[in-house]
Amino acid sequence: MGNIRNYNFNYLDLKLSNSDYWDMYLTKDDTNNGNCDDLMSGSCFVVWYDFNNSQVYSGGNIDTIYSLVTWDGAINTGYTFDTIGLTGIDNGLVTFDKQSGDTTNLALLSALTGNYIYPLERKFAGPFFYTNFDGGFYQGFYKIDGYSYEVLPVRVEHSWSAEFLIRNKPEPIGITGETLNSIYPDNKGFFFYMGTRAENKFWNQWSGDCSSDCITISGCSATTFCTIPRETEISIVGDYGVPIPLNPPQINIDLITNPFLIYGRARTGGPLTYSLTGNTFIITTASTQTETGFCHLCGGPHDGLGNQTACSYDGNGAISVSTSTIVTNHTNPFLIYGRSTGHRFCCDTFHENDTFGRETTCSFSGFTSPETELDYKADIIDNALGFRIKDDGSIGYRLLTFTASCSGDTSVSGVTIEEKYSLSGMVNPDEWNYVVIKFVTDFKTECELKQAHPRKGKLLFYINAKLKFVVDDFDEFIVKRLNEYKDKQIGVPFNFSLGGGSQGLLESQTFGGRDQNDLGLEIERNFSGSFIGGIADFKFNICNLSYCNILQNYLYWNNLLHPTNYIDLEDDFLLTQEDGNFIIY
Repeated sequence: MGNIRNYNFNYLDLKLSNSDYWDMYLTKDDTNNGNCDDLMSGSCFVVWYDFNNSQVYSGGNIDTIYSLVTWDGAINTGYTFDTIGLTGIDNGLVTFDKQSGDTTNLALLSALTGNYIYPLERKFAGPFFYTNFDGGFYQGFYKIDGYSYEVLPVRVEHSWSAEFLIRNKPEPIGITGETLNSIYPDNKGFFFYMGTRAENKFWNQWSGDCSSDCITISGCSATTFCTIPRETEISIVGDYGVPIPLNPPQINIDLITNPFLIYGRARTGGPLTYSLTGNTFIITTASTQTETGFCHLCGGPHDGLGNQTACSYDGNGAISVSTSTIVTNHTNPFLIYGRSTGHRFCCDTFHENDTFGRETTCSFSGFTSPETELDYKADIIDNALGFRIKDDGSIGYRLLTFTASCSGDTSVSGVTIEEKYSLSGMVNPDEWNYVVIKFVTDFKTECELKQAHPRKGKLLFYINAKLKFVVDDFDEFIVKRLNEYKDKQIGVPFNFSLGGGSQGLLESQTFGGRDQNDLGLEIERNFSGSFIGGIADFKFNICNLSYCNILQNYLYWNNLLHPTNYIDLEDDFLLTQEDGNFIIY
């Protein structure tokens, strides 16, 4: 203790825990008077929803909220997204005109949500207003793939933290209809979610098989919309005016500027003839020999090894359009082609061959075919992370990750649930709790993060300024885009949810009605749940939130809620004992 005094430390804040971990920090009270680091800035403190502040809401409408702070690195050059309806219809972002004579929109609600009701309301509890969650929750995206719109970073240099002033109810309150928790009771208690909102709804070929000319077919359980035109008949306008089909195969569009990939070897205008003089081939044409090897006529034939010539190329780059393919023939290519005996080049299928292979360049159909179904599971692996408070008061996380299997068991989907929870009783039911979720890992600069592999770190859960649960070797969570054309996934990846998880494709609608293959997928089954109770405050920080800050924030809320038990950080050696933890203030 003498060394502490010699270095001007006479303010000690120490926690001794009877668990497997402990927290301790020292402060110099003669230099900062017990104050902590100031993280209230745009470079660290990047999201803040204070539901006691009416400026959070848009025109008094509690269905839409705005952060009171912004990230210094935010980019938003302004866009109009004409294709947001492709995905916005799935979560209520896109609305419809009322039907004639319908003054309540009940028919529309029934058609789009299947009679599920997800209410929210603003309430007052003593010292402040809060949002009461009775099944509904807030959800929004912070980055749009392919566009210069990003209001939060995808990766952090060292640490991120999420802070909540939250009160969970053990039983549903005031619910007037069915909620996600009624459908998936094992998912209730999700209060925060990160990742992709849903799977790619255009992952398969869907033509509205459950309906025909707007008439429901017997045995089809889906709500049917008029399916003319069908989804298989619809394309959107993509980059450079290239049509993008809604169904697979996936279209890849690139603008090539490398001249070595642009120019083809143009043939001259007439048919080629060959003659042999000594050991030299002489190439002649029906027109003139003087232009042999160059471009004879603009728009004339070429050899296909590049689709531009010196005549046709405008110098602005060449558009390359390709479709994703899958391997459909696993035969060794050296065993496929025969040595045709009757043709120097390509023989027809009736021509004689030497039996050392039965295919020629004419007859062989190829090794690949266009994809008719995309792998939606590749999009959600390590891209869906939710945090829960269970009925027993335990707190923890659920993550969709990859299952490696060499057993050949076809029942293994490749996606598995990873979840861990604290002991029960960590979160006091029906009481306001200050909850902090913090991830911390080794430091890397913004430049290093562009190439760095996912890091290992610690995931820490604080309840009322006490470290209650630690997950070691937690993989850095890096949200990613979907493997889909950018205009078909607007608003789907890079999502946050507050007050719930994510419903996936539960309410998905397409031009062909509701695709039955979109129901019951992994995100719906594992995250389609919500928080029942109140949230008064939410903060998100992308710097290392110190324990001093956590304690200071907790004391602010504690003193506001319990003014008669006021605690001051500057009081020296105020000794208390709670839950087996000795705390010295």
